[in-house]
Amino acid sequence: MKKIFVSVVAPLAAISLGAFSQVVRPAVGMPSLFAPGIISTQDFEYGLSLSPDGRTALFTRGDAGFNRLTILESHLDNGRWSKPQVASFSGIWKDTDARFSEDGQKIMFISTRPVSGAGEPRKDYDIWFVERQGRGWSEARHLEGPVNSDANEASPTLMRDGTLYFEASRPDHPGTHIYRSRLINGRYGEPELLGFAGKGSDINPAISSDGGFIVFASRDRGGVGGMDLFITFAGPNGTWSDPRNLGEPINSKFNETSPSLSADDRTLYFSSNRIDQPLVRARQASFNTLGQELHGPQNGLLDIYEVPLPEIHNP
Repeated sequence: MKKIFVSVVAPLAAISLGAFSQVVRPAVGMPSLFAPGIISTQDFEYGLSLSPDGRTALFTRGDAGFNRLTILESHLDNGRWSKPQVASFSGIWKDTDARFSEDGQKIMFISTRPVSGAGEPRKDYDIWFVERQGRGWSEARHLEGPVNSDANEASPTLMRDGTLYFEASRPDHPGTHIYRSRLINGRYGEPELLGFAGKGSDINPAISSDGGFIVFASRDRGGVGGMDLFITFAGPNGTWSDPRNLGEPINSKFNETSPSLSADDRTLYFSSNRIDQPLVRARQASFNTLGQELHGPQNGLLDIYEVPLPEIHNP
């Protein structure tokens, strides 16, 4: 059976999840800044997505109030990430949550741009996409069908079989939760609420390549900090396990959000506003010291991190 990779709170533990279980190994290494000074900077960055070959990075840069959000891209050249540029399909409207499809031929994202292409921005986010055209991307297209609504849709993840996972606010289940819509005869069906949904909100789903597990963010399930990352496993007959907190060192007393996975599921990427240095200084800060603290990564704004994941066996 295929192996999947992930970290959970209890090291070397066998976790019972209904009719199935996983044998867990402890986390490998500590989270580290992704491309510090290039992608993770003094600015507000989150939502990394890597192309299947790992050589193109998409992420969002904006202000901490989420008033202006722009999708940027960077390319890996001779082992170094290039200076980010605004993605060809972004830079006018509020755009974010860009994610490569599993085959790398589409990029899903969300935007407040009007469906007509002109006029005032929408008050909510809808899902849009672009398709590969040569070495570039097509014009952005609005996702038609029952997925988009008059409320927010976000964090779209497109699987190889066309299944779309996303977060949404729906009146039939208060809060924000994770949904799935299956592609049937070229059209998306009615979204289905995933079975682990609780009374609180779950956001930012990252789905393993085989659909065997989902990592997501929540501030309503308790844990280490304000918002933590959790994991749930796919079970028989469309069921999902009770979510488990990923624990430290992935989660911290700060906020962790916007997870994504490498193509082989061996690396977890996420965003955090953590500050690793002591918050109480040993001596009075100088003006220059204060400037250094504020004008670099780990200044209290979101940065992007990566951490290798250990191996889980599905017996």
